[in-house]
Amino acid sequence: MTLENIRVGMRPMPEDGYPIVGFHDQIKGLYLAVMHAAITLAPLVSRLAVKEIIENVQVDELNSWRLSKFSV
Repeated sequence: MTLENIRVGMRPMPEDGYPIVGFHDQIKGLYLAVMHAAITLAPLVSRLAVKEIIENVQVDELNSWRLSKFSV
């Protein structure tokens, strides 16, 4: 067996190490779900994100993970 190729990519990681979940404040329709690949809450975050996107509501459980946490 011979190695054919190697690919290296940058994994997005929020600067505070915590997820970013929710609609972008300035780009209409852009929904972000950025988190460590091994996060164990991914099924819950997915369900909550679907609720926000489909029902156009903000789910309180995601409030501490909004992109706005980086706003000064």
